[in-house]
Amino acid sequence: MGLLLMCVMTACGSSESKGGPGAVQQEDGGGVVPDAGAPDAGAPDSGTPDAGPVDAGVDGGVVEAGPPCEKTHGVCVGAKRAKVDGVYESVCTALSYGEDYEGSETRCDGLDNDCDGVTDPSSTSRVAALGFSVHGGLVSSLRTETGVWVAVLDSGSEARILRLDSNLVLQGTSGVPYPWTRTGEAAAMPRSARLVRTEEGPALYYATTEDLSPPLRAYLVPLDGEGAPRTDAGGALVEYPMLDREFDSSSSLVAASPTGERVVVLWRAGSEQAPPMQVMGKVTDARGQVLVAPKVLFESTSGGTPYPASVLWLRNGEVLVAMGESRSGVTQEVVRVRRLDEALEQVGEERVFTVSESPMPLLVDRGEAAGEPLVSPVLVLRVREAPDFRARIQVTSSLFEGGMPATWTEEPEGFVPWYGAHGGDGVVQLSWLSKVYDPGEGGAARFWGRLWAQEPGGAAVERTPALEPMRLPAEAQWVLMEKVAPRRMAAMYMVSTDEGLFLDAVRYCTQ
Repeated sequence: MGLLLMCVMTACGSSESKGGPGAVQQEDGGGVVPDAGAPDAGAPDSGTPDAGPVDAGVDGGVVEAGPPCEKTHGVCVGAKRAKVDGVYESVCTALSYGEDYEGSETRCDGLDNDCDGVTDPSSTSRVAALGFSVHGGLVSSLRTETGVWVAVLDSGSEARILRLDSNLVLQGTSGVPYPWTRTGEAAAMPRSARLVRTEEGPALYYATTEDLSPPLRAYLVPLDGEGAPRTDAGGALVEYPMLDREFDSSSSLVAASPTGERVVVLWRAGSEQAPPMQVMGKVTDARGQVLVAPKVLFESTSGGTPYPASVLWLRNGEVLVAMGESRSGVTQEVVRVRRLDEALEQVGEERVFTVSESPMPLLVDRGEAAGEPLVSPVLVLRVREAPDFRARIQVTSSLFEGGMPATWTEEPEGFVPWYGAHGGDGVVQLSWLSKVYDPGEGGAARFWGRLWAQEPGGAAVERTPALEPMRLPAEAQWVLMEKVAPRRMAAMYMVSTDEGLFLDAVRYCTQ
């Protein structure tokens, strides 16, 4: 039994509709209050345009306070018209409102700079149309000097690399053609993908199977500055084979070392029809040359189905792996977190967590600011616990010092969180789709959801672009997160509309 629960939907547009957590951190700095829909904008804005920067022609350099200004919220509270050349401003500018005023808000400073009643507002981008609905294993993001790259495997012929600027606006697209389009071999199905940064630059790792059947093949394709595949002197695409497993067909994971010299690949070998089922791993250099041959990392002794869930390469050279183990007919799973050396041999004791089914384990490194290499990683899990069995997101820090899970957020009954996480500057930040199933009428079943974000020690903040919940495809079970500027985070996700499927993005302020 999965986590997806049935929920009868009520009318949209209120805190009782297809919403998220009942306590909302309003973006206008009003604290934690029950969700009441749109933030109160107060008195209407006069709609007059900003007259621009401070007028340099102040008579005698003296600003005289006059009648009240048009805008009365935020940094404009109590503002009086300034006198310029002996005349009060007909339309108040920054001369009247003060140096914190902006005609259109661009800063993340905890102030309502444009005086519209909203502090540090989010911005939304419709990035690109998608060829078909993609699960979380077929999308990946990577921060670049100019913005963000997003890899999307939504085609039977090529992987797409979308180049976004720091405002999450699409600047261009490059294609990485699959092998069968170049060799004439039988077509396969993309199964996994990840953008990584090696010592030779950014690269796309992707794996394929024949439908969900063997063989499992994987490749590492180095990319140029435009996200296009590099070519050799003869013009042929450069592509390094990473896996060629005749009898395996699972999804796979990959991570590059901090220096980019090494790449680790994890997958599951075997099946119920061809046991044993094992979590396997190997290490290569940045060109696919084998440094550590494939070896068994874990094999279930209880008849369960093991799978690799998440992998990090730590700053001390160790590889951190989260592996799940599920059992048919059992509503619990076991999650193991193990440290491995560069030869993929276990180091120290593992951490074991027994949780509800489909826990969605995710390892996140908070970076040097969080402390030593074994202190900075955290584990994010999705759990359901008695007595209400509502879905919760929990974060465990101090993994190897006995740290225990701490609940960050709790979903309303019937809602399931599908999250992404970002680590850096000593903290982990979360963003998730709070998703619910609506059976609809006449068989018109749909999924709906809202976007939320949360920082350490803070309440969940809704980042849904509109008042109404978003329509989501079944595979919308992921959120990509990247830091795009100081105090600016990007959350990218998939939506369904009458016009088709799209990759959307929200850019929002952080603390």
